[in-house]
Amino acid sequence: MKRIVLISISFLFVLGTAWAQRTVSGIVTSDDGSGGIPGVNVILKGTATGTTTDLDGNYRLSVPEEGGTLEFSFIGLSSQEVVIGARAVIDITMMEDVETLSEVVVTGLGVVKEKKALGYGVSSISSDALVARQESDVARLLRGKATGVDIASTSGLAGSGTNIIIRGYSSITGSNQPLFVVDGIPFNTETNTGGQGFGSGSATASSRFLDLDPNSIAEISILKGLSATVLYGEQGRNGVVLVTTKNGKAGAGASKKMEVSVTQGIFQSEVANVPDYQNTYGNGFNAGFDWYFSNWGAAFDDTNPGSYGSNFKGLTPDGKGVYITHPYDQDQYRNDFDGVYDDVQDYLYKPFNNVEDFFQKGLSSNTSVSIQKSLSANSSVSATYSYLTEEGFTPQLDDIVMSPGRTERRTNYIDKHNFGIGYRTELENGLSLKSSFNYVNTDRRTPITAPAFGGDGNGLFAAIMFTPRSMDLMGLPFQSPIDNRNVYYRRGGPIQNPRWTLNNSGQDEAVSRFFSNTELAYKLGENWNVMYRLSIDTYNQTNNRFVNIGGPRQPLGEFSTFSVDRWTNSQVLNLMYDYKIGSSFTLDGIVGFNSVSQKGAFVGTTSQEQFVYNLLNHGNFIEHNNFSGFQNENVLGLYATASLGYNGWAYLTAQARNDWTSTLEEANRSVLYPSVSASFVISDAVEGIGNSKAVDYIKVRVGYGTSAGYPEPYQTRNILNSSTNDFVTPGGSILNTNSVSNQLGNGNLQRELFTEVEAGLEARLFQDLIGIDLSLYNKESSDLIVALPLDPSTGYTNTTVNAAKVTNKGVELGVNIRPPIPGAVRWDINLNYTRNIPTVNSIYEGIERVQIEGYGGSLGNYAIPGEPFGAMYGSTFMRTDNDDPNSQYVVESIGNYQSSGEFSIIGNPNPDYTANWMNTITWKGLSFGFQWQYIKGGDIYSSTIQALLARGNTTDTDVDRNIPIIMPGAVKQDGVDGAGDPVYVANDIQTYMGDSFFRAYFYANEGGVFDASVLRLREVSLAYVLPKTWLEKSPFGSAALTISGENLWYNAPNFPVGTNFDPEISSTGVGNGRGFDFRTAPTAKKYGMTLNLTF
Repeated sequence: MKRIVLISISFLFVLGTAWAQRTVSGIVTSDDGSGGIPGVNVILKGTATGTTTDLDGNYRLSVPEEGGTLEFSFIGLSSQEVVIGARAVIDITMMEDVETLSEVVVTGLGVVKEKKALGYGVSSISSDALVARQESDVARLLRGKATGVDIASTSGLAGSGTNIIIRGYSSITGSNQPLFVVDGIPFNTETNTGGQGFGSGSATASSRFLDLDPNSIAEISILKGLSATVLYGEQGRNGVVLVTTKNGKAGAGASKKMEVSVTQGIFQSEVANVPDYQNTYGNGFNAGFDWYFSNWGAAFDDTNPGSYGSNFKGLTPDGKGVYITHPYDQDQYRNDFDGVYDDVQDYLYKPFNNVEDFFQKGLSSNTSVSIQKSLSANSSVSATYSYLTEEGFTPQLDDIVMSPGRTERRTNYIDKHNFGIGYRTELENGLSLKSSFNYVNTDRRTPITAPAFGGDGNGLFAAIMFTPRSMDLMGLPFQSPIDNRNVYYRRGGPIQNPRWTLNNSGQDEAVSRFFSNTELAYKLGENWNVMYRLSIDTYNQTNNRFVNIGGPRQPLGEFSTFSVDRWTNSQVLNLMYDYKIGSSFTLDGIVGFNSVSQKGAFVGTTSQEQFVYNLLNHGNFIEHNNFSGFQNENVLGLYATASLGYNGWAYLTAQARNDWTSTLEEANRSVLYPSVSASFVISDAVEGIGNSKAVDYIKVRVGYGTSAGYPEPYQTRNILNSSTNDFVTPGGSILNTNSVSNQLGNGNLQRELFTEVEAGLEARLFQDLIGIDLSLYNKESSDLIVALPLDPSTGYTNTTVNAAKVTNKGVELGVNIRPPIPGAVRWDINLNYTRNIPTVNSIYEGIERVQIEGYGGSLGNYAIPGEPFGAMYGSTFMRTDNDDPNSQYVVESIGNYQSSGEFSIIGNPNPDYTANWMNTITWKGLSFGFQWQYIKGGDIYSSTIQALLARGNTTDTDVDRNIPIIMPGAVKQDGVDGAGDPVYVANDIQTYMGDSFFRAYFYANEGGVFDASVLRLREVSLAYVLPKTWLEKSPFGSAALTISGENLWYNAPNFPVGTNFDPEISSTGVGNGRGFDFRTAPTAKKYGMTLNLTF
């Protein structure tokens, strides 16, 4: 009800009376003779009414009958003001003026400042780089657009999570995700797995910035360094992504009294690439057919009955093919199919395109409507609505599983509604109001993608990618028509049919979200302003996960529900000042207060032992486990900034914030974050430099910043757990029991501390043909919180302590180039380069390593002193010196690699560097853009590749398998010497190829580690804006059509060629893990078109 009242009140703001209008038009041209200038801002001075020139430099603007003054501005050109008077046509010529190249950017707490005054780096991304793209996830649209920002998808499934890391991982156990601030609202981006974590398929969990609508975004600023984010306190320790939406601007800059924009996008999604499968061999091992999960069996052209044993049923009429025992000719299926598959001779042993035929092409649509209206010279309103429906590449449900309770056939989709309104007004008494209200409803479904090594996984992709070539996956039943249990070819230890998994398990998310921002500002005088902002972000998310009865992994079935309510209230009160001291100095700053209150409550139930198949409610399950909890956190902060400027070319800024947090004990709650930065504009300070033909602008900057990381709530005290079903009396009554948590609270726990030094250079050269932005940084994280194991005899198993130190050192380089091409063609080139080196300096004394993320015992990412953050640790092959990874392998007696039985570092998941090359070529109304990305280095462990090669699926194994091989780069043991040490000689033992591949990829984790370097065509687009003369007799103000694609091509040269593997996936989901693929979903490529119309 409160939400409805708030929205209703906001609509009252749109009521206004009409006022007399007339139209002024004209053309803006360049003094260099190149013709009209597109994109020039034309604003009615003192109002929010404005427009931009079209591709030919034309503009048209509604103005008051009494006229006014027009302001013409464009970066790199001298701004002009022209009095309208009685004129209806105003043409102007604009001249280049390198002295006006200074930009303004959005900084901490939404304050707009001149970029030249900043002592730290800020990346700005306009809506032009985001519109007409085929992504529903705002974060993925930013990939490669800014230096220092590492953005990676967890898979290609619709709505899967996205990991965003700015300037490296700084915390071992805390979050490393940046803070999203949307129109001044701290935006919660949790994944909310609710106990359905990594082992259950957390890689499929979506981040809540999925709730944002990319079409509604006006601009994005990314604050990367601590000197830039200090005013956000602990929340800004990992960087801040400032998102301004069209509703946040509330119609500011609308080109008409009222403008309606409609965008319609249609696009298709499909698997980016499937492996190149060999079609020479089928099921079996050692060149003989059998019902193994491997493809080392008989060749498809092998007509020797001895190669098939008892499974041989005869030859085809032409004698070139073989009939074998039907896959479902098994005792366990006698009654299921009425003997249809018993002792038949019509199952032809041949290859099937089973994996390729499994996937589909998902069709998606995105419709967006935006309305911007100017109510008066100082007031405007906006409203937006969008509807997205996106379907992924997994096939729809089969008829056999449809029921009254299951009517949705799509197995992977997003349905999302976004609605928002914004209002702004400036009153003559100095009071201004700006507000926005947004509501989002998101529904999502995805297959389970739980991690797996062999055929042991419950996730969809645990088995699909290495289905035997001789198995007709799509042509045979996947479940029993009698009791609906899993049906598959495997004898002995059964594995789960991927189609049964798809049809009988899944995860759903339903999110209802409201977020709003109201800001009041008052001008106290010529030099002082006060601003109060109230932001609210609240949502409910419900997750359902189910597995029907009848599968070999969870044969009795499972159903779990999880519901979480999160509420964030943020209040900001700023007193701002701005003085000019004499003729040379300026002084501006802020004194402010901020409070952030976060509340979360969750409740869930996990039920097992399903009674009636396909009936998904807890009453249809026998065993139930209920759980619930809450987390509350409050942070209060006081801050102040002061920026002293001298003659417009030297600036010194000091900032400080003091926070008090509720998650630490009283003695440790107060934390101070100081920061200082300076910038020096050399081109303005040194006479002659800025006026030279080579240098237009050059600035150096340096900054120092600090921040802190707080522990999760309730880490400092012992927690009492309550359970309702641990004990049952003989009479059947359930006893409520209480117990103390296994974690010992640490009352001395303190904050994690982060400090960073940053230096940079910014330059524009050769009359703005080249732009350079260089940043160097050194970020140190100390007193990091880790879990310390305890002797169970203490009554506890662990406690949290401040015990580790990590550093991130990096280089960020951005280069903009505009080649001087004569005529109407313009080519904008953007290059960027990022290199970050994360190192674990120390951890708690006596502890060798701390696991960050992992699976299967010791395999995972670790913090190890002296090693890169997240070093990959796992089992290794035996070598002549197991402590030297460069020493030779030692083969076993039959000539294959063997496990050492030891664990060690097997890889480094952090890339050496990332480079992007973005291009936009425009000619009149035509625009062609493309983005290449190259990631050098960084390792990935891939269980998918291990399975494909060990089981003989891909063309990498399509050789004459009857020829024995000798394992390369290896030695064998030939006795021992007098001291009892082994003696090694060159390996000459011949071994069977199937055995060698199986052991080389399955017997040690290091066999699955590869260099993840990849070259990728990240984006490509072709857009055409119709000339306005074509639209003069239509209701449209503008029309544009864009054809675009994403991830259309990639080349990862260090992986086996036949695997076609794309390393941009992560089975550890959104978090601190990196470089592990435990058979998660592959990546996707997307392509489609977008039509944009304005009225």
